[in-house]
Amino acid sequence: MAIKIIISDLDGTLLNDNKTISINNIKAFHAASRQGIYSSIATGRMHFAASFFGRIIGTKVPVISCNGAMIRTINTNEPIFEKYIDDAVTEELLAFFIENNIFCSWYIGNNRFAPFFSWDMFPGYRTIKNFNITEVGANYKPYSKNVTQIVIRSSTKIPLELTQSLAEKYKSAIKFQQNTGYTIDITPPNINKAIGIKQLAAYLNIQKDEIMVLGDGDNDLAMLKYAGISVATGNAIKEAKSAASFTTDNCNNDGVAKAIYKILKLK
Repeated sequence: MAIKIIISDLDGTLLNDNKTISINNIKAFHAASRQGIYSSIATGRMHFAASFFGRIIGTKVPVISCNGAMIRTINTNEPIFEKYIDDAVTEELLAFFIENNIFCSWYIGNNRFAPFFSWDMFPGYRTIKNFNITEVGANYKPYSKNVTQIVIRSSTKIPLELTQSLAEKYKSAIKFQQNTGYTIDITPPNINKAIGIKQLAAYLNIQKDEIMVLGDGDNDLAMLKYAGISVATGNAIKEAKSAASFTTDNCNNDGVAKAIYKILKLK
């Protein structure tokens, strides 16, 4: 079946190490669009970031954020699909992090919250225009309902013991995703990017075999295994390469563009 939508991860895939999208990658999505093919984003980042980068590549359809827990339209932020961490669990987690000086940020709809803002905790967001965080200090309780994702952030390695203890205590209530060592995403259980893609595909009336995805990390494995055509970047983890249909060049050498041109036979 012909590809009808191309969905890309951001960090390590569509974004290079400078956290920007290359001109060649942008041109590739525009070329696909001229063939009537949709583009979208599936990222662990918040909706604000997904929609920002989606607009750069010409996305018109909704984008997937928070590791599949949120799908919203790109310009009006209308919710298409959302899953939330249990409110009581969210409140307990935020209380624990704040009381123990563990930096975290969290998302409600298109709003971002943290006890305070520091660029040291958001180094990959400097390339996003108008990025900001609502600082709540220790007054987190009014902002603890309908949370789609919590992110633990640190400028040093996050101790493995922290996630192990939280995973044991909340094993049926939360899921840990995209552990970079310096950031860890906490989502509702039973959520991943493949779940988000299924929801978006149903919304657009697109079949599984008509979907092409690109990714590089552990939080991309489910979607790489699910899509009709899946591509891992050259810098991807071994498991992502094994799950993908094929491997393209790395994120710093237009890997996304090369994969698009290969599949669509545009070059």
